[in-house]
Formats: sequence, structure tokens, C-alpha cells
Amino acid sequence: MQLTTSTLTDRVAQALMQRIADGVYPVGTKLPSGKMLAGEFSVSAAVIREATERLRTKGLVRTRQGAGCVVLSRDVHEGFQLPVPEMVDRNALGHIYELRFEIEGAAAALAAVRATDEDLRQMQEILQSLEKSLHQPEEALEWDVGFHRAIADATHNPHYRDLLAYLARQWRQSVQAARLHTLKAEQALQAKTAGNSKRAQAVTTLSRQVHAEHEQVLEAIRRRQPELARSRAQTHLRKASERLGLDTSAFARKAES
Repeated sequence: MQLTTSTLTDRVAQALMQRIADGVYPVGTKLPSGKMLAGEFSVSAAVIREATERLRTKGLVRTRQGAGCVVLSRDVHEGFQLPVPEMVDRNALGHIYELRFEIEGAAAALAAVRATDEDLRQMQEILQSLEKSLHQPEEALEWDVGFHRAIADATHNPHYRDLLAYLARQWRQSVQAARLHTLKAEQALQAKTAGNSKRAQAVTTLSRQVHAEHEQVLEAIRRRQPELARSRAQTHLRKASERLGLDTSAFARKAES
């Protein structure tokens, strides 16, 4: 299985980086507001947030809640990056999921301890937006990635957010692969049940099953149960790997308590 990595976020981020390099947005000035950029590029607010986060990790801008993005430099500073091939094969996806299994499990557990009411509200709003776009691949991808980033933010440990940002493309590739696979499997399942209303009604869509896994992670965080949050986050990632047909033998199969 191979997957191209060109996304809305890639295109927006590249355009903004080029404008900074060309001096359209000089050092010391602010980027246009997220709302203005979303309108200009005809994308969601989630795409703009991801694109500006990418610029931040490259040392081009400084972001602050309520203060927008200020241009710091015209030169890119890559920081720590893993190599990213233009095409992602099964082995590469397996490696990404192994990494996510440990990091995101720990992040969910810490979020269950430290998440503020605002963090919980934001995660809930992201999941509500995700639910509305389950069958819109580009939109769903951005909200899905946004949910995992929101968990990292809720740890209130900046290194979780920075690590997720440094690995943003790898994270995105794994999420995109899982979402595309789920949609294709769902379409195939629906085709098999066409003409049989009873069987069709009995089929719980795969996209909603995946969405339920996200909701279970948030519920554990909201209940302030770190080990349950860890377990549910890791269960979600293991199931995603299994849906992709990846080798999950390296994953610890911890039972939920």
C-alpha cells in the first residue's frame, strides 16, 4: 500500500513559506488572521492551524493564543526531523504506528491529569466537527490530526506538542492511510449489502466505529483516569494498525480497566 503525501496543509504551508521568503510578510509583522487565510485558500480553520504550526516548527513564526502569528525569520530551521519519503509503504507505516503507540498513549495519560476545562471543550468541539465530516476525506483528516494534537496540547508539556509538530508529516501520513482505508472498506461493505435492507441496517459503519474510539479516549481523559486514557489511546492505534493489515505483534495489548 502506497500513499501520496500532498494535502491541503502541504499546499497552504508551502505558499506561506514562499511568501515569507519573498518578503511578502516581512520579519516582525503578523500573518493575516486565520479567518482571512482560510477564506483566501478556501480551506477550513483546521488546515490553517496545521499550516501555521508547521511554519512555527521551522522557526519561521511565533504563535501565541489570541495574538496571531508573528514572522521571526525568512530562513527555515528544520530542527529534529525524520526522513519522509514521498511515498509511504507498509513497513514505514508500521514504524510510525509503533512510535505513535507509545508517545500518544503517554500523552493521553498525562492529559487525563492536566487537561483544563478549556482543553476538554476544545477536544469535544473537534470531535463534533470530525463527526460532521466523516465522509469528507480532506476535512476529516484535518480534524482527526487536530484531535491528536489537542491531546498533546492538553499535557501542558510543550515537548509533546513540539515532538508531534516535528513528526507532523509522518503522523499525517499514518492518519490519512487509516482514514482512506476505512472509507474504502466501508464502501465495499455497503456494496455487498446493497438491495438487502435488513443487512444494510445491521451494518455499523466503520467510520463511526473509529469515531467511537476517539470519543472513548476523550471520555477517559474527562473522567481523569490516566491509565484508562492510555489504554484507550493505545487500543485505538492498535485497531487502526490492524485495519491496515499491519503487524501488531510489537504492541502491548493492555486490557482496559
